[in-house]
Amino acid sequence: MFNQHRLTGLLPAVAVTGLSRYLVILLVLACCLPVPVSAADTGLFQLEDAHTWRTAEGDFLGAQFEILLSSGAEEAVKNGVPLVFEFQVQVVKKNTWIWDSVEIEHVLYRELRYHALSESYQVRDVSAVSQGNYRRLDDALRAAGSIEKLLLSGRVLDSGLNYEIRLRGSLDIESLPTPVRLIAYVSSAWDMTSKWFSWPLVR
Repeated sequence: MFNQHRLTGLLPAVAVTGLSRYLVILLVLACCLPVPVSAADTGLFQLEDAHTWRTAEGDFLGAQFEILLSSGAEEAVKNGVPLVFEFQVQVVKKNTWIWDSVEIEHVLYRELRYHALSESYQVRDVSAVSQGNYRRLDDALRAAGSIEKLLLSGRVLDSGLNYEIRLRGSLDIESLPTPVRLIAYVSSAWDMTSKWFSWPLVR
């Protein structure tokens, strides 16, 4: 626990209460963490390709995101901080006179970890409880951003209605350890969220 008396002693002109206390704690954390964790350069979360297809089993989605980490996020991974990527997939019913409605939604999570002993990166699909190991960070990020044969719906959608697929990816800030999460809240370098991508579901 932080020593409040010591903090107030360092900053006699500041009343360390409420917002001031919060800012002081963030300052202390920023000083304690490695410099790259608070680096200003931004990462990237961008959809490269996405497509849907239909079989007798239902409608499926395949997609590939390009993920680039900021130097802060990369340094955090190499220091043992796991990163979790979140993917939101929605099947939206298009309505003419009222608001569109989300008929089906899938949320996928991929966890990226670095193992110093083996000098390798591990990507774990939290939903499918599967994982892969990679020597290079680029390969691990490629695997983390890949969605293969996701079953959108096992039921037949109404052929008389129009549907749209919406998809986006992001870095899950809430899953970060508390000290790093506090920095991520105030640093744009940790804000990695793609825009929503949408296209008609062809049936």
